[in-house]
Amino acid sequence: LYCIIAKKMIKFNLLNTILEEGEVKKMKNEEIFNELIKIIQPSNIKVNESMKKHTTFKIGGNADFFVTVRTIEEIKNILEFVKQNNIELTVLGNGSNILVTDKGIRGIVLKIDLQGIEIQKKEEDVAMQLTETMVAEETEVYSYNYNQVFVTVGAGVKMGNLAQILLKEEIEGFEFAAGIPGTIGGAIRMNAGAYGKEMKDIVLETTYIDMDGNIYTISNNEQKFEYRKSIFSNDKFIILSTKLILNYGIREKIKEKMSQYARK
Repeated sequence: LYCIIAKKMIKFNLLNTILEEGEVKKMKNEEIFNELIKIIQPSNIKVNESMKKHTTFKIGGNADFFVTVRTIEEIKNILEFVKQNNIELTVLGNGSNILVTDKGIRGIVLKIDLQGIEIQKKEEDVAMQLTETMVAEETEVYSYNYNQVFVTVGAGVKMGNLAQILLKEEIEGFEFAAGIPGTIGGAIRMNAGAYGKEMKDIVLETTYIDMDGNIYTISNNEQKFEYRKSIFSNDKFIILSTKLILNYGIREKIKEKMSQYARK
């Protein structure tokens, strides 16, 4: 699972601001900072930040700028800024399984910290349950799985945290991923998996933003999941959120399965 920064992190070199003479305009770091604080909270901007603090391997040099974003609007602002000013952009999740060289990272490292977990029972299941209540004698004709549930998760949510919340809510199907390091965004990007299951088995759809700020939602098939890769592995998109399809279960059984996996 381990891979170098060029494979795990998204790196873009946007060269759209050109002088009349044909030269690419370059901004000094002081100028970059002065512009950044206009679009991002200063407390979310770190200058000359050691990447050792932000990777699981605790190695690597400094990033010129380390910017944490918590809203889609902030992501759009950053994308527009780097595009207009020829600034390298490296997108980071939880910093799991990546290696940063001692030379560090030039430009802006963008940490995606989109949180939020929404749990929603399937609408058709709710409707069918109401119908069953009113027409009990016709129950046998229905073959719907009333235990199915949608869980929409922000790309910055950590896998372990999500697993614990789902356990509390008695939702099963995510146990295999409880011990996978990183965030849901990173897990979707590489189609992470363990114990015979992968993210592709539980993903319904994913929402992402391209480098021009356009937002799209695509289905499971459109994400082109393969072994440890997906359409997002091409480094052209930033995952915003994903919708999982899971099932309600029994807390004790979910907890036991998670414990069994942890012992392996």
